[in-house]
Amino acid sequence: MFSNLSGKVEVDPNGGFLCLTSHWQPNPKAPDPEMPGLKQVMLRYIPAKPKDSCLCGSGKLYKDCCQARRYWQPICPNPAMAGYSLVVSQAATFRSVDGAVLRSQLMEDDRLYCTDDSIKSSFWTLWGDPVYDDRQYGTYCFGDLELKNNRTFVVTAMSNLRMRILLELLQEVAGDTLGKPRMTYDSIDVLDKVTGKQIKFNPLQHGL
Repeated sequence: MFSNLSGKVEVDPNGGFLCLTSHWQPNPKAPDPEMPGLKQVMLRYIPAKPKDSCLCGSGKLYKDCCQARRYWQPICPNPAMAGYSLVVSQAATFRSVDGAVLRSQLMEDDRLYCTDDSIKSSFWTLWGDPVYDDRQYGTYCFGDLELKNNRTFVVTAMSNLRMRILLELLQEVAGDTLGKPRMTYDSIDVLDKVTGKQIKFNPLQHGL
């Protein structure tokens, strides 16, 4: 992951943050540029000073928070670009959903953008309201929702806050009809500041 930084920049694990952003834009070479379009994940470096507020959202100073941690864990922007959160990759899976009803409900929500409207399987990304764009890479995306075979519904997010916002959106749209999801969490790539090696990191094991 750390080899995929956009642009040629020098990074210091104790002097800033790695920020993961996800973007969507039309594909001009496709028959339908809007379906599914192009989506890419970018990795940027954000410098920080010891007495700056820590961008992870803890409310602490950088020197007392992420700078002092052994592992260099990425951050990602919150919906509406309201600050940042630590990356905690996760998914919420709902089983035995009424796909036809759910699809109709999600299509009416302006905060979601549909990139695949197949009869049995559909895919949306959370843009939010208002929508934020990057001139080079396209619209910022803050989570994905996938309906599989009209029966299984999977919501994925890169942070705890993003997932909470997505689940709150679903509560508004579908009420209690979806039931309780099964949550799963993926390990992420982090840098061990002591050894300088990239390792797999499970946020749950570190209380994040």
